[in-house]
Amino acid sequence: MNENVVSPAEISVESGNETIRLAFGRVRELSISLEVEGRIEGDLAVLAAVESGSVRVRFYTGIMNETRALSLIAELFTDAKEQPLVLSAPWDRIGNSKHVVHLQYVGYSVRLFVDGVLVDEDWPMGTVDLSEAWVQIYEGTERVRIWNEAVPPEPATAELESRVLGEEPAALQYWRPRGFNTGVGDCMPYFDGETFRVYYLFDRRGHGSKWRLGAHQWAQVSTKDLRTWEHHSVAVGITAKEEGSICTGAVFKKDGIYYAFYAVRATDGSPAQLTWAESSDGIHFNKTNTVIELSDRYVRSSVRDPHVYQDEQGKYHMLVTTSLVHPVKHEGCLAHLVSDNLTDWEELEPFIVPGYHDEPECSDYFEWNGWYYLIFSNDGLARYRYSRNPEGPWLRPAMDTFDCVQWRVPKTAAFHDGRRIAAGFLSSSDRYAGELVFREVIQLTDGSLGLGFVPELREESDGSERNYEDFQLDAMSGFDAKTIGTFDGEYTVSFEVTARYPNMYVGFSVSDVANFEHGYDVRLEPSARKAGIHRMHARSLQMSDDSSLYHVDGLNEKIAVEAIVKDGWIDLCVGGTRTLISRINGENRSLRFFVQFGSATFERIVVKESVK
Repeated sequence: MNENVVSPAEISVESGNETIRLAFGRVRELSISLEVEGRIEGDLAVLAAVESGSVRVRFYTGIMNETRALSLIAELFTDAKEQPLVLSAPWDRIGNSKHVVHLQYVGYSVRLFVDGVLVDEDWPMGTVDLSEAWVQIYEGTERVRIWNEAVPPEPATAELESRVLGEEPAALQYWRPRGFNTGVGDCMPYFDGETFRVYYLFDRRGHGSKWRLGAHQWAQVSTKDLRTWEHHSVAVGITAKEEGSICTGAVFKKDGIYYAFYAVRATDGSPAQLTWAESSDGIHFNKTNTVIELSDRYVRSSVRDPHVYQDEQGKYHMLVTTSLVHPVKHEGCLAHLVSDNLTDWEELEPFIVPGYHDEPECSDYFEWNGWYYLIFSNDGLARYRYSRNPEGPWLRPAMDTFDCVQWRVPKTAAFHDGRRIAAGFLSSSDRYAGELVFREVIQLTDGSLGLGFVPELREESDGSERNYEDFQLDAMSGFDAKTIGTFDGEYTVSFEVTARYPNMYVGFSVSDVANFEHGYDVRLEPSARKAGIHRMHARSLQMSDDSSLYHVDGLNEKIAVEAIVKDGWIDLCVGGTRTLISRINGENRSLRFFVQFGSATFERIVVKESVK
């Protein structure tokens, strides 16, 4: 076999040609374009070192462990890590036909395109060594083109993007970004008086990008009415290989300028840098790269999650997640800084040291009708405190947590007419990020807070509404149930229930089989003031706090219940002021009501099937 050594800016290798040797050197920019015939098992093209045979770039068809789907896979090896960065797209989504596959590497990012559609990306470090390398193409690949620069692909049409990635829904409740490994991470809602903006950490691979550093970036969706949404480009992105992740923060608008405060997680393990970016439109931000320093009384390696607000005297305050240094065990706290101009900051005493085992994350602070509220999360579970004074003392309410831990690190923002909207994400037990979930924040008469469904974001019905006659179930010594029926798709069920005995269980079950051999119970326990979503027939130890609500008032009286039953979760609202969302498995289209150890009346039962 003859081999030619080439090093121009662009080379081309066609099927049947001899192996080509490259002499590009160590590159920080590279583009590779493949013309493939369709889904072919095995390798499609490989760039490897001449002497060692070590792979530098590889394209092939294989099974991705994450999705268990047969996928088009690209691996990029740099000198920063032994393991490659792996990008992929499922064949059943891109289609078994001829495609142009394009890999674009620009030093701090690498993107995989199929026919111009961005299907995956990651954020590398280091360089790709093509000093002495060869190019080999395999059966199913008609042509390979290689550039030692970042060359964009031919852009795809919007129609093709939608076919490959899916259509963007009109409503954003339970939304996640289009793609195959994407999710919504920590949310940072902000209302500028006209537009409600949800900045969020855009995630791929459940915190697995950039060799598990996360490589999160700020993305944004916005609305003026909570019904019509606009999707924006990345607000604050990774622009250097030293940036491991753009972490959670907050936005504040002053004199027509939006300030986005955040911490940058470094790739070398050094302390995160607290900084900010600025924007004139709230969409396109420019990094200042100015660092806000904390003193060495704090554990600076854990500095993150700045939240900024303005007090009634016009002074700006910043709350920062960190820990006070302690010789035995560091004490998680919110550091407190103040400023007159949002750029020069002075450190004060810690704002709060709550005494939990970890650090209070993703803080939020606001005044509402004469009450001051402080929100922070521990282990992902949001808690709040309230006070009549701007800086405490902070009162712990009887029930100090929002929803359950599956609705992670929510933060809030004002909205029109004195309303307040919270945004967080629905998590999974084994990975970071998920679906975007909104809540209406409800201020109760004693100043404590509740949560309800946002009216503008309710599930759209297909027009079919089934109303059922009232009925009563009695089972003082055991269990009784009444099956309502089986539905064609996802649905919303609402009803009123009156428990006749305080120490009973009452609720409804969903299942993917009509005989309810297995499934999930949504169970109310009046005497315990508890609501939960649990596997049917579960042992007591399996009835996890991860899917339970406590201190639920009104369960001994007639109370309204509403639940949105999706293929992957149940979203529950009890009494209009308490919510609980929990993941489930299966389609669970069958519905029944039940009582155990008591008697209950079910009234005003309505089932609305969702638009498919």
